[in-house]
Amino acid sequence: MTSVDDLLNAAATETVPLFEYLEFQLLREYDVFTPSKRERTRVHQPPDLFRGFLHCYYENVYGTRPVTRELRHSLVWYYCGLDKPPLRDTIDRFLTELEQVVDDILNRLVEQAAARGLLDSTYSIDSTHVGVIQYNDTAPWDYNPTAEEHHYGLGCTILSTGSKIPIAAEFTQNKQADQETAMRVTRDALAVDTPT
Repeated sequence: MTSVDDLLNAAATETVPLFEYLEFQLLREYDVFTPSKRERTRVHQPPDLFRGFLHCYYENVYGTRPVTRELRHSLVWYYCGLDKPPLRDTIDRFLTELEQVVDDILNRLVEQAAARGLLDSTYSIDSTHVGVIQYNDTAPWDYNPTAEEHHYGLGCTILSTGSKIPIAAEFTQNKQADQETAMRVTRDALAVDTPT
C-alpha cells in the first residue's frame, strides 16, 4: 500500500517542485468528489485541495484545524493552486472524501512520478558510530544491536546518493537517529544540486 510518505520519499523532493511535475487533475475522475445536485458548486477544486493536503503532510501538519491554519498562509495557498484559503468545513469534507480513494490516488501519482523520471534518484540514509577516546566527555556509551557490542563514541547519520557519494551528515549522541535528525539531514542533502 502506498502512503504519502512513500510518494514524497520516492520523488525525493519538496512539494512545490513536485506540483510542477505531477498532474493532479486525475482527482476529477473520482465520483466521491462530484457534488450532488443539492450541493452548491465547489469554491476549491479537489486537485488544489490535494496539493494543500500534500504540503501540510510534508510539513507534519495534521488534523482539520491545523491544516486550515496552515493553508491561511498566503504563499502556501497560492503554491497549492488555491484562489483563497479554504474554510475548515471545506477541509473537513475534502479529507472525509479523500479517505475513500487516497490509496488509489497515491498509487497513480507514484506511477506518474516513475513515468516522468522522478524516481531515478536514489538516496540512502544510514547511521553509524564514530569511536572517540574515552576521556571525551561529549560522547556516551551506546549499544550496537547489529554488532551486539557496546561502544564509546558518537553517532553519525549520513545521506548519500545512489553512487554512494555522501552529501549530508550530522553527528548525534546515539547511533540511532531520531526522525527530526533524519529529516534535517535529508533537507540538507536535497539542497545539493549535483553531488560531486
